Amino acid sequence: MKYVRWIWQGMRGIRWNTLVRIVVGIAQVALGLLMVWLCRRFIDVTIRTGTSSDITEMIVLLVVVVLGGVALRQLYYYMSTVALTRQTNQLRLDTFSRLFTRQLYAGRELHSGDITSRLSKDIDAVGDATTSLLPKAVVTIVQLAGAFLLMRSMDRTLAWTLLLLTPLVLVFGKFIARPLRRMTREIREDESRIQMQVQEGMEHNATLRSLGSEQWVTDRLDTMQDDLMGHVKQRTRFTVVTRMVMASCFALGYLLAFVWGGLQLRAGAITFGVMTSFLQLVSQIQNPILTLLNMVPQLIHTTASIDRLEELMQQEQKAETELHLTPVSAAVAGIRVENVSFRYEAGDRPVLDHFSHDFAPGSKTALMGPTGIGKTTLFRLMLALIRPDEGRLVLYDGQQTVPVSPVTRPDFVFVPQGNSLMSGTVRFNLQLAKPSATDAELADVLHTAAADFVFNLPAGLDTELGERGIGLSEGQAQRIAIARGLLRPGSILLLDEISASLDEATERELFTRLFKNYPDRTMIFITHRSGISSLCGETIRLI
Repeated sequence: MKYVRWIWQGMRGIRWNTLVRIVVGIAQVALGLLMVWLCRRFIDVTIRTGTSSDITEMIVLLVVVVLGGVALRQLYYYMSTVALTRQTNQLRLDTFSRLFTRQLYAGRELHSGDITSRLSKDIDAVGDATTSLLPKAVVTIVQLAGAFLLMRSMDRTLAWTLLLLTPLVLVFGKFIARPLRRMTREIREDESRIQMQVQEGMEHNATLRSLGSEQWVTDRLDTMQDDLMGHVKQRTRFTVVTRMVMASCFALGYLLAFVWGGLQLRAGAITFGVMTSFLQLVSQIQNPILTLLNMVPQLIHTTASIDRLEELMQQEQKAETELHLTPVSAAVAGIRVENVSFRYEAGDRPVLDHFSHDFAPGSKTALMGPTGIGKTTLFRLMLALIRPDEGRLVLYDGQQTVPVSPVTRPDFVFVPQGNSLMSGTVRFNLQLAKPSATDAELADVLHTAAADFVFNLPAGLDTELGERGIGLSEGQAQRIAIARGLLRPGSILLLDEISASLDEATERELFTRLFKNYPDRTMIFITHRSGISSLCGETIRLI
């Protein structure tokens, strides 16, 4: 029931489309059964006793039925394609947006390549199922019932004999469900591992070349693909065997109808028209059963993909009831850290142990200390990306005191360490912080960040950058990231090693402009450079 409920909820944007497709599908079934009846009448009545006019009318009617069936099939195809595209897009959008509510740094982080695989292959599988399963099931059952009733009106024994295959399908589906789900999950996991290997290979291309490990990682990918091939062959062999069993049953069923009809025809119990109808109705009964059989592995593949998508949300945080885009504090704010302790789930010791400090409004503070001592963790706590195990952090401005939470995130300007640019134009990267920013605002923050070089690029703000800012030096990418952060409205600047890739002259110019343009802002620097700490009013050394 869990999967049925998941699929039903996932169909909320295409339910009217699904209803129309069911009606169209049932109309197709009706035309197909009408065709069987007309063919029988054409052979047994019209050809034998009808006039030329009757024959012409029957032929015209047959043509209309055939063309009507063709038109309905194309309408069904069009509506299915539209529904599939809309459904896949919506599923991907919903899943992607919910990734931003997922608990970070919880000790079970998924690889970005694995997430990419789930957002493509698993969403395609679930989208196809939520789009096609319900209308296909309803239309198939209607087709099976209609064909059975029409054949029963001609021959009860043959109709019931063919229908007995239906319970076999249900039993067979129950038998193959568990192993097929397990094999599908193994294949999806293999695909995710391959995606991760390829993605990291491209991301660290230069590093791998410098290490001389190109062949080693290529061989490793080859081994992963061999594992995938093995699992695909295993599932394919299993599927082939199961389909051979069912195909044999269907072939014998058709042969039974043919032999039975021949014997009945010889005995004079049926006419040639009825014999023709027998052979047509056999496929009208067998095809729905075969469709139901094929839906079983599709549904099983879908349940495996649903499980993998749900794993993305297992550590989902409670969603915010309101999206806050403006700072809570209207004045320059400070932040007070009160007796805070924090340990990562996978860590063996607290990163911060009963740490307290008051970062007063307008103060300039340098955080120093060895790598791994908790400087970046403190920034994450301030941004409410993680929550303290003990103690609390509060924002204050002389008029109000507010506990730190995702609601207070707009009060901060965060510039992370290293290259954090995305593929796209320079303008796009800057507008990530403020989509409505004008060219004048962009020019202002670029100047403050000592990134005036942007206007000397071939297309200026509209210069296209590659992945992670390819086309720029590390120092240039870092300065654009600083400018982007400065577009945020907050009064507390969290600056993590922002000059690590800059030469001394550029670093000096950057800090001169930063302190000049934002003299009243609260600034907290993570740095290993004593020159930066000397510019600050206070230095905290974490040990």
